[in-house]
Amino acid sequence: MKTQSVYPLLLAGDIGGTKAILELFEAHPEGPRRVRQGELRSPDYESLEALLAHFLESEGTPVRAAALSVAAPLRQGQGRFTNLPWRMDQSILSKKLGIPKVLLINDFVAAVFGIQELGEKDFCRLNREIPNPTGMRVVLGAGTGLGLGFGIPRSGASHLLDAWPSEGGHIDFAPRSDEDAEVWRYARRVFEGRVGYERLISGSGLSLLYAFYRLQRGLAQSDETGPGCEPAEVSRRAEDGGDADAVRAVAKFLDLLGAFAGNAALLFMPEGGIYLAGGVVIHLASHLRRSTLLKSFAEKGRLSEVVARIPLAAVLNPQLELFGARLCVEQLVRFRRRSVARP
Repeated sequence: MKTQSVYPLLLAGDIGGTKAILELFEAHPEGPRRVRQGELRSPDYESLEALLAHFLESEGTPVRAAALSVAAPLRQGQGRFTNLPWRMDQSILSKKLGIPKVLLINDFVAAVFGIQELGEKDFCRLNREIPNPTGMRVVLGAGTGLGLGFGIPRSGASHLLDAWPSEGGHIDFAPRSDEDAEVWRYARRVFEGRVGYERLISGSGLSLLYAFYRLQRGLAQSDETGPGCEPAEVSRRAEDGGDADAVRAVAKFLDLLGAFAGNAALLFMPEGGIYLAGGVVIHLASHLRRSTLLKSFAEKGRLSEVVARIPLAAVLNPQLELFGARLCVEQLVRFRRRSVARP
């Protein structure tokens, strides 16, 4: 017979437009103790409720609370996914799943919380600046889309944060060179109008950049956005080095990401650091140090020296948002660890 744990069973989730990572864990004073973790394809389910029900169907122990990081703007616990046809309401999820407390949080709020759960091995430091533990932190993430969140440690407690989401990934793309202007014109034709940064700094953006360079050499149609060449394949071809268009696409992607991160540095002046996260960044980790990302980050005219002093790092751990959701669900049930544990 299975012994009932004295510690509450909690659910944390990172729900993205492509995949969902879910974890059941016991809230233990020495740190979370994993019971079960699973990964599901988000597009395979008609709703968030259906996805969660599938994951929980074999669970016999009641779940006390859940915190779910979702790639969507939220208002009063409700929202609609940007890249999935799902509508969500945390109160309805609570009733239908039989979980007393359910909290939906923007994925980049979760990412900001998750930063403090990581160890040094989880980062690739891109400059030598040291983060101020009491300073503002900004997380940018390139994956299915382009997200942005920021947080400020509470006074006297660097491990506790107030964090906010942002839809900054959708701001207007600003060309900085003739080549950038050609990229903008191409993207404007493809999307028949406005071009935001997310159109270029995301998985589909990497495919679009690949198609752009193919078009320049007469190897693609004017409306092509990388048919048959998914972002992971573009990354693989660039790694092999045999596909010049893939190499150029990855180089331009990281150049644009650096420029966007520099813009965020100007907006927030985050002494706690800017952190580049997301699946695409992880896939391109081997290209980071040899790219122009750091140069484009700091290349801000009269304020270049100011931006260059902002700490910049890439996050190499793919479970950043899950770790943040884990912290949030512990706070939801007012559970406090004896110390902030590292995974």
